[in-house]
Amino acid sequence: MVSRRWRACLGLALFAMFFAGCAPKIVKINGKLLKAGKPMEVKEDTYVTLSFIPQGRDEITANSHAAKFDHKTGTYKVELPPGQYRTMVVIAYPSKPNPEGKLSAPRPVKSDKTYDLTKSQELDIEVPGK
Repeated sequence: MVSRRWRACLGLALFAMFFAGCAPKIVKINGKLLKAGKPMEVKEDTYVTLSFIPQGRDEITANSHAAKFDHKTGTYKVELPPGQYRTMVVIAYPSKPNPEGKLSAPRPVKSDKTYDLTKSQELDIEVPGK
């Protein structure tokens, strides 16, 4: 009787360990940043960052994942753990100082949309604004 319980527990433990290892530990996301439905192409001297921020965590302390952006094609690539994410885009065009000698600071554009990124996929992201 005891050996049957022991075997059943061992079987359940092996079953759980087998299926726990099946989930992907990293997903690969790639796609385009779109502006008015077209790939966003900018000059090399324009600063562009795309970050994926885990949903449900404090944005200040959360480990965001920065994508690698290609200025010429408007495409990006990022590897991150599976989960739900929001995006934040920062675009800083080269600027000239205003009359007081200060440069204008770029403002991040945060997405209100949550993306469920549990498998590798292609994801195009529309950048709001002008």
